[in-house]
Formats: sequence, structure tokens, C-alpha cells
Amino acid sequence: MKKPHLLLLITCIFAGFLSGFFIGRNLGRVPVQIRALPAATAGTEVTASAGTEAAQPEIVNINTATAAQLQSLPGIGPVLAQRIIDYREANGPFRSVGELGMVSGIGEKKLEDIWDYVTTGGTS
Repeated sequence: MKKPHLLLLITCIFAGFLSGFFIGRNLGRVPVQIRALPAATAGTEVTASAGTEAAQPEIVNINTATAAQLQSLPGIGPVLAQRIIDYREANGPFRSVGELGMVSGIGEKKLEDIWDYVTTGGTS
């Protein structure tokens, strides 16, 4: 075999290996879905647009929300809603949504579940 043919053969084998490697590596991945929430003020219900499955919960301002408004959030019941209000009264307004993690009973998972539905009224 001549050297150019050998070089071409090695290049093709290497290209095939790389293709198979990257294709196989990405087979199990789920594409990331990025969704933007429309701008809403506290107390304004965000409704689903045509083609979506269900209406989204309203955006709740955690610095001004009542217990009933807090209970509209996924996984927040009466006890946790009262803890949020008690924390807010004891420590002043929340400076960021992440500060909700300081409330007893709100861990990383629950915070992740409600993150898109709460605001502090400013930038969070």
C-alpha cells in the first residue's frame, strides 16, 4: 500500500471512531427546554397560550403574599405558608427568591419546584 492510501485509511477510521463516539454519547440525553415566563405583577394570573397543556399558577410576591396566595404555590400548604410569613415578619422582606431556602421546611427540591412562580417584587 502506498503512503497516501494508508494515511487516507487511517483518517477514515479515526473519523468513523469520532462520529460513533459522539453519536453514542448523546443518545441518552434529553434536550434542554428553556421557557420564558411572561412579565407579570403580583396578583396577576399568567394564563397559558394556545397549544400549551394547562394554565400556569400566578406569580406570587413572597414579600406581600397572604397565606392563601402562598398556598397556591406547588407543595406549599397552610403550615409552610405560615412559616414563610413568620420568617418574613421576623427577618424583614426577602432580598432574593433563594432566601426562601432559609425557611424551615423548604429544601432545595421544594425551592426548585416553586422558583418560577415566585418573585420578591424586584429582581430575584
